[in-house]
Amino acid sequence: MIPKLSRNHSAPQKEKALVVVEDVLVSKLVRTVLQKHGYSVVTVGPSEATGILRSANAPEEILLTNAPSHFLEFAEKIPLLYLTSSPDPEMQAAFRSCRVVRKPFAPDELVEAVAELSRN
Repeated sequence: MIPKLSRNHSAPQKEKALVVVEDVLVSKLVRTVLQKHGYSVVTVGPSEATGILRSANAPEEILLTNAPSHFLEFAEKIPLLYLTSSPDPEMQAAFRSCRVVRKPFAPDELVEAVAELSRN
């Protein structure tokens, strides 16, 4: 008899994704898609995300947000996946590593963008 693997062991854990998206449905979609592809996902509000990023032992993460202005102090520290229907070029330029995914987006576009940021 072959033991069943728990759902948590179905895919290797990749990088962590810190998701800060105001729209609850978009936030759930992002979390579901990334978890399905093996990413460890934390969904929080802007102030909690700031606390996580300020902590001394903050893990290397990718920040996914539709409000990058909240996180300018981390622009040199963390890669940004900017989810928006109308990107702000100044915000994009402020982050050391930034990828824009225009809303509405397909799940594959999201996964591809996160994978690209993970390689950088």
